[in-house]
Amino acid sequence: MRKILAFAVAALTFGCTPEPSIDVLCTTSVVADAARILLPEEISVQALMQSNIDPHSYKPVESDVAKLSNARIILHNGLHLEGKMTDILEKLGQQKPVHAMSSALQFHDLIEVGPNTYDPHIWFDLQLWDRCVGELAKFLIEQFPEHRQAIEQNATDYYSELALAHNEMILAINEVPDSLRAMVTAHDAFSYFGRAYGIEVHGLQGISTAAEFGIKDMSTSAQFILDRGLSTVFIETSVNSKSIEALQEAVAQKGGKVKIGAPLYSDALGEQGTAEASLLGAFRHNTTQILKSFN
Repeated sequence: MRKILAFAVAALTFGCTPEPSIDVLCTTSVVADAARILLPEEISVQALMQSNIDPHSYKPVESDVAKLSNARIILHNGLHLEGKMTDILEKLGQQKPVHAMSSALQFHDLIEVGPNTYDPHIWFDLQLWDRCVGELAKFLIEQFPEHRQAIEQNATDYYSELALAHNEMILAINEVPDSLRAMVTAHDAFSYFGRAYGIEVHGLQGISTAAEFGIKDMSTSAQFILDRGLSTVFIETSVNSKSIEALQEAVAQKGGKVKIGAPLYSDALGEQGTAEASLLGAFRHNTTQILKSFN
């Protein structure tokens, strides 16, 4: 990490290979989606990490440093989602406008997972994300005051879309008995989602995919599946499927049977050009698959 940071600082200080300027550079596809929705098309928005990239373990490369150096503003999730980029983002914040989506939230909004450590997966609680988008809109108006009217209107329209999707999920989950509301995923990326929509969520790994899991974690997860009578476990598009495949085998060894459901979008959205390339598209894909697993 120190080598990466040293390289980044040197590049930012002395310059790097010329790159086209970027108005708004976002770390993840989720953050980029929010920026693209709020800003008019003439403002360029790029995501540093493309679809299916795991932000927990992402290491910036030389071309990333050039993009970071040439970006007018930088947006990121915060709460150490971009774990290996934290120092670089802090350094950049001293040189240009840098905004963390999570800065809109208070400590009581967050899920604490350790001393001064909070779950960063805030976007699938759509009411929390609505507030994050609101603060992002204010930040973008400060940076692009000439586009205030467009940003404000886009934000208002998006609030309505987020509220609609949230209410649709509330209505759907209310049809599911409490005893069936449980799910298992590759890593613990759905705790905010579970809290918002009344679903008990169990992740094989912790909030970071960099966390290790052992035999005890596998056995505990398998027993949870059997105890709750789950028919389906979920892999994620940005996480290697081997851990969930091993969990499926662990359930079989205990005399049970569980299938692997369609991959869920967690830390990254879908490929550009697909419905799942937007947060709401990914949310609706996920909720469709999760609700189906409760039947």
